[in-house]
Amino acid sequence: MTKEQPVILWTDVRKMSKFHQRLIGMLGEDQPTSDMAYWFPYCKSIHTWGMKEPIDVIALDKQQCIMEVRRFICPNEVHWFKGAHSLIETVASSYWPLESWLGKPVIFNKKQGALRENYHFDCSINLNC
Repeated sequence: MTKEQPVILWTDVRKMSKFHQRLIGMLGEDQPTSDMAYWFPYCKSIHTWGMKEPIDVIALDKQQCIMEVRRFICPNEVHWFKGAHSLIETVASSYWPLESWLGKPVIFNKKQGALRENYHFDCSINLNC
């Protein structure tokens, strides 16, 4: 018998829902860390114009299940994710085995005391342990 155990993937997830947030994305962060991620709801494509470092992108379907993972997307590129409903950007070389979790749901838990305008979440995934 297995239990579903939540695994916290990123402790600082920022919801990018406004136009200027979506346009700038990770560019607005001086030193993104592996604990940070940027969630783009209702998004099927990303650009890396102006980025200095590569990024990893995780595509989610309507049920927020991982449907695709692209590693090391280089600066000054555009990528489309067919069938995606939202995207997560994070620093390249994430140590999580995201490709082995295709089909697993990602859960966004709102942090307490977060500002109303700039939502911050913990992001977890339930795994069979």
